Amino acid sequence: MHRLIRALLGATAVGVAAWFGLIALAPPAAADGAGGAVTDDNGIDYGAIAGDHNGGGNQAGGSGGSGSGPSCTYVLMGAPDGFPVHDIDGNIVEVATGGAWYEKTCDGVFYGAVYLAGPPDAVDPAAVAAGVLKRMTIPVPDVAFSPSGDQIVNLASWFWIPNWGPLTGTATVGGITVRVTAEPASARWTFGDGTTTTCAPGIEWTPTADERRACTHVWTRSSASQPSETFRLGVTVNWTASYTVTGGAGGGALAPLTRTATTTVRVAEVQAINDRAGG
Repeated sequence: MHRLIRALLGATAVGVAAWFGLIALAPPAAADGAGGAVTDDNGIDYGAIAGDHNGGGNQAGGSGGSGSGPSCTYVLMGAPDGFPVHDIDGNIVEVATGGAWYEKTCDGVFYGAVYLAGPPDAVDPAAVAAGVLKRMTIPVPDVAFSPSGDQIVNLASWFWIPNWGPLTGTATVGGITVRVTAEPASARWTFGDGTTTTCAPGIEWTPTADERRACTHVWTRSSASQPSETFRLGVTVNWTASYTVTGGAGGGALAPLTRTATTTVRVAEVQAINDRAGG
């Protein structure tokens, strides 16, 4: 499937241009999916669509989903099957058989002509889920540690990630609802002294905290000889994602994600002084 965006002609003129094989073609990019799976250069990756099941030239429209995606409409342009369409350079646009050209508008913005291999209400739940995940804000991990200031050589430092927790996002497209869940799964810490550990999410230190749940590290030397006299502390969180479908078939795993945060930590060495003076 190929897609055309930002046609140089107006909506009416584009329909006429299609009949004469003259449609302004954007540079090659991802194709529009069948209906709900929209991927174009403007970051529109899904739209809420309710198609015209009767065929013909009626408008296929829809309403928004979760609020993070646009509302897109597709108007059938009515060109006959196999009618040649050319880009602005005169090259024939190759398309799959059995589809049709539509004028695409999202939230009142006209994006030109697109070719859909299926009717605009044929929703691919996996593509909608990928769009929902793309719109979700997967956070960079917050890093907390105790002691809260300088760390001390040969004293265990405790680390934890305060914003550790699952996130969800949904979209309703073409009569189905897709729910995406993203969860932090593991975290790998680097301490700037050549050591690493895998531990998550950790807990805050308190006098009664359970050490079995803690993420800790012991520096064996100070950071005085390091650049800026600090060690660079980093943590990379690995996220898993999956989706479920209501009102249709589908569901399963999505591509994993990672988020990384770094900060600097000063590690000081405490000198003990034994003073025997006194009366």
